[in-house]
Amino acid sequence: MSYRTFQDASGEEWQAWDVFPSTDVRHTLQGGWLTFQSATEKRRLAPVPLYWVSADEAELRRLLESAKPAPERTGARAEMPEETPDLIPPGL
Repeated sequence: MSYRTFQDASGEEWQAWDVFPSTDVRHTLQGGWLTFQSATEKRRLAPVPLYWVSADEAELRRLLESAKPAPERTGARAEMPEETPDLIPPGL
């Protein structure tokens, strides 16, 4: 996994890393994706551009603009109130 940080045009800091899943995922994500995450937002770009690790910040900003918002996580942890984290069994 490669990892980069950069700032968008408004000065917000973003982290970027590539993901290559070892399990079955949707067809559009089988080849992996590039994740962009800021303090307030998460996006995905698929497939992973091979050159992204060596791209300059202007190109990373362009890739960020092409990325789609990542769906929010769902499941048992997403549905439990924050006041009850001890009720969630380990491994969920």
